[in-house]
Amino acid sequence: MRQTAFLLKSLVLVTMMGWAALSHAQGYEVERSRVYFGGEVLMEADARSFVDLGYGYAKDRYNVYMDGRVLENVDPSSFRLKAHSSWRRPGHSSVDESVGPRRGYYKTQMNVYYGDKKIDAMPTSFVDLGGGYAKDAFNVYYFGEKLKGCMASSFQLLEGGYAKDSFSAYYHGKKVEGAFASTFRYTGDGYAEDTFNAYYKGKQLK
Repeated sequence: MRQTAFLLKSLVLVTMMGWAALSHAQGYEVERSRVYFGGEVLMEADARSFVDLGYGYAKDRYNVYMDGRVLENVDPSSFRLKAHSSWRRPGHSSVDESVGPRRGYYKTQMNVYYGDKKIDAMPTSFVDLGGGYAKDAFNVYYFGEKLKGCMASSFQLLEGGYAKDSFSAYYHGKKVEGAFASTFRYTGDGYAEDTFNAYYKGKQLK
């Protein structure tokens, strides 16, 4: 009995230590004149001006950080965090960290990022449209990926994951085949229609 009790106490202690280590590894910590991420010292970080922005991002007077790494060519004075905690990619019933759905678009004076990836976009004309969609003067993006052939000048976000430009309609970043864009509209609960057809979750109903 004593041996069993000892083993149970040891198991509880090990579990608690594991939880503590996991909690410690997930965020930034500032102690005295040093900044830590995952227990590792960030040698470049300035503790006096360091701010944890959430979602893995942080900044100080000199740098912007993502998961403890310095983001090159990002101006901390103009960097702002805009998070979309409700974003989910189609097919994922819960938040999927591997595709970064909790990290939206981030714009500085020089660059545009989706999560920690710089995308080929013009910050001066870049607009986050919501739902994973964004555009600049020339291109349209869905979760950081450029939509080929999509016209930025006429692109508009609808509802329910749908969007369209002058020639095509889209559902979660994929073209809706056969859609007549000029009359295409969202009707609710995953349904959409144009003059000739009805659609459900981007698929034409026969």
